[in-house]
Amino acid sequence: MKKKLSLVLGTILALSLCLLTACGGDDPAPEGAYDNDELEMSIVFFEDGTCEVSDYHNSAECEFKMDGDELTIELDGEEVTGTYDADEDTFTIDDNDGEFYSVGEAFYTP
Repeated sequence: MKKKLSLVLGTILALSLCLLTACGGDDPAPEGAYDNDELEMSIVFFEDGTCEVSDYHNSAECEFKMDGDELTIELDGEEVTGTYDADEDTFTIDDNDGEFYSVGEAFYTP
């Protein structure tokens, strides 16, 4: 009986780990529109790993990736990094002012 219980518990644990790895194990990532009032800039993140950065005058396509809470955005061959806070749904870009916060629709657009 003890062996059977151990086997069942082991199987449940293994399935749980597989599901976490396959479904919920991805790094948290921003999705949707984010504004930064100090930079007067918006970034919209899409599910496919692409993004669009804009201000009042211009917009450009970009790509992003996550590694833990580190966010990397590639724009025109240049990479910038920042930190994403999944609990607050905000992120900062290294060496830049302000914080990007989640909004329903990007405000800083041409």
